Amino acid sequence: MSQEKVNARKEYKKNRKEILAKEKRNRAIGRVTGYLAVLVIVLGVGFSFYKKIVPDPEPNAQTFYYLSAMDSYGILTPSLPEGE
Repeated sequence: MSQEKVNARKEYKKNRKEILAKEKRNRAIGRVTGYLAVLVIVLGVGFSFYKKIVPDPEPNAQTFYYLSAMDSYGILTPSLPEGE
């Protein structure tokens, strides 16, 4: 082996503990990031299906009319019909 290879091997052996710890940490970060990405995708798809299956309730037109009634001065005042 050339001297450069020998020196590189010695350097690796000397710092093996730190190198392996860094690789292990990077693998763990990658794994957690991957799990989070999959979780976000699954939740997004699930929420999309949920919104299609359970639609929003239709607004009550009569209630909207009473809530947007104008008084004699042209000012919007919320009011409810009598008896409710």
